[in-house]
Amino acid sequence: MIKELLKKLIFREKSSSKTYIQFLRKKGVKIGDGCTIFYPRGTNIDYQNPQMLTIGNYVRIADGVRILTHDYSLSVLAHVKGDIVGSVKPVTIQDNVFIGMNAIILAGVTIGKNVIIGAGSIVTRDCEDDAVYAGNPARKICTLEELYNKRKDKEIEDARRVAIQYYNRTGLIPDETILREYLMMFSNRKEEIPVELKKLMLDTGEYEKTKDFFDNTTPQFKDLDDFLRSCKIDKKTENR
Repeated sequence: MIKELLKKLIFREKSSSKTYIQFLRKKGVKIGDGCTIFYPRGTNIDYQNPQMLTIGNYVRIADGVRILTHDYSLSVLAHVKGDIVGSVKPVTIQDNVFIGMNAIILAGVTIGKNVIIGAGSIVTRDCEDDAVYAGNPARKICTLEELYNKRKDKEIEDARRVAIQYYNRTGLIPDETILREYLMMFSNRKEEIPVELKKLMLDTGEYEKTKDFFDNTTPQFKDLDDFLRSCKIDKKTENR
């Protein structure tokens, strides 16, 4: 309790995702439901012209992200021309978007629905729906469907790498916490949904859809032990 109070006193509106979102809404920024700003203290969202910024539902914003609706280049033009010409433009981020760490969203940009913006990207142009963008300037890397298929193709390989590297480094058997992003692969559909998987399902904002997928698919492995055997990890050899 004391720690949380100190955090609020020191960091004020940026003490948590909830307080930062509330602050931005009070300023006039339109923000939908289910949004998360993972590290508010490292994130800067331009609210000088709050009516120009719209953020949809289930938008997730990582550490270091900058979202701009204007700049101060008018000062350079004023020195040369004597005229003051503004450059305020809207930014719209539609539903179900993830903006990676240290990305910059420039004024005048619309990001469509179901979009992933890669870490460190600088978004200077509109991003179409159902796509992945990355780079400086950000460009379309692939469709969301292509990303899904690519990850599914590599899912077992990636999960084994996580398990093996954890085991080799710690000498401990990886559990459901370590393998939380891969629990769909080996969770028994006839048993209760694992706690870590349920947390992820709820966090996506699509619990019913993910539960339906869980209930109506067959895992690649019978259970966690079956998966670990495929990694050649034997519980008998755990070194504590």
